[in-house]
Amino acid sequence: MSDVQHGATVGAGIAARATPVMTARLSEISFSDIYLSTDPQAPLLALNVTGINLGVAGLERAPRSLPDIFRADAANLLAEVERKWAAERFLPEFTHAFDGVRYRCSQISAPVSMTAEPRESTRVGDRRNWCLRRIDAAQMSLAALGLPSWCAEEITGLGASSGLLLVAGAFASGKTTTSAACLRQWVDKHGGVGVTIEDPPEKMLEGYYEGGQIYQIAVRDNAVADAIRASRRWAYRYLFLGEVRDQTGAEELLQIALGGPMVLTTIHAAGAVEALMALSKFGAGRGGAEAVNDRIAACVLGVVWQSITKGRLEVQYLSFRGRNAAAMRTKISDGRFRLLREDLAFQTNLRNLGRFAESF
Repeated sequence: MSDVQHGATVGAGIAARATPVMTARLSEISFSDIYLSTDPQAPLLALNVTGINLGVAGLERAPRSLPDIFRADAANLLAEVERKWAAERFLPEFTHAFDGVRYRCSQISAPVSMTAEPRESTRVGDRRNWCLRRIDAAQMSLAALGLPSWCAEEITGLGASSGLLLVAGAFASGKTTTSAACLRQWVDKHGGVGVTIEDPPEKMLEGYYEGGQIYQIAVRDNAVADAIRASRRWAYRYLFLGEVRDQTGAEELLQIALGGPMVLTTIHAAGAVEALMALSKFGAGRGGAEAVNDRIAACVLGVVWQSITKGRLEVQYLSFRGRNAAAMRTKISDGRFRLLREDLAFQTNLRNLGRFAESF
């Protein structure tokens, strides 16, 4: 069976229950993630759905079942994803554009190295499940994303500096979207060359801008550290690492941040202070954290932590540029991260009082 025939067969499966007369396109509604399956009986589920009446309200983070009028369009999307999957030599994660919307496609399965039998023997016959993260391809500004004006202005200004900016949050909190908008604004406002190292690239950033150029590099997860080392010869002004995931990646990232460029990365964490603790843990691995903490203290300029609650963006920002910065950096070097919560509360209180300039 050819890849084209295989994709068409899969698409026909998910469309088995499609209404022949009433159909609708997925691009007409908004959602963060959609779950597709080659099983024709699987429900069509999506997260954070807006733009359609789904009847009885559900739990905030629970997936919602989309009406069958979307099944034909979902079938076409799944068929294209499966064809792209085969063309990409069965990569478990890649990006794909469909009907003007870009998706990050992730197969819900164990990595090949963890399976008990060769994946090649079951690629066509087995049920396959996919999680497709919808990616906003529009060129958005930080203000348009919903960040408070004081926060957008502050992190935009960091583009003139050298060091590290962490963007943290839970899953599906918009970390990559914020980071992509930040990188664009740095290049536009301050000028220079920007490079992204991602697995895979999510936002369509590559190209020439008024202030400079952005290059996007797709790497496998286990090759991130090597890519960062190789990037030292590329003479960029800004580096965006898609996510900190392991010790070697964290070590190389901190080394770059100490060397002159402005570095930006995302990390999963429950708060701004916890983001620094997570970075320290990644960097230290099984060894001592003293040297890693010293590097973090020397290069970090700010931590953005964000969450989305009922469609509303909420932000914490911990700055390392104000009058207490030296004492805050000492707390990091000493491994006393929890004491930074006092600094975060102090800065937040000043912002709540409208005294933004004093909070940085």
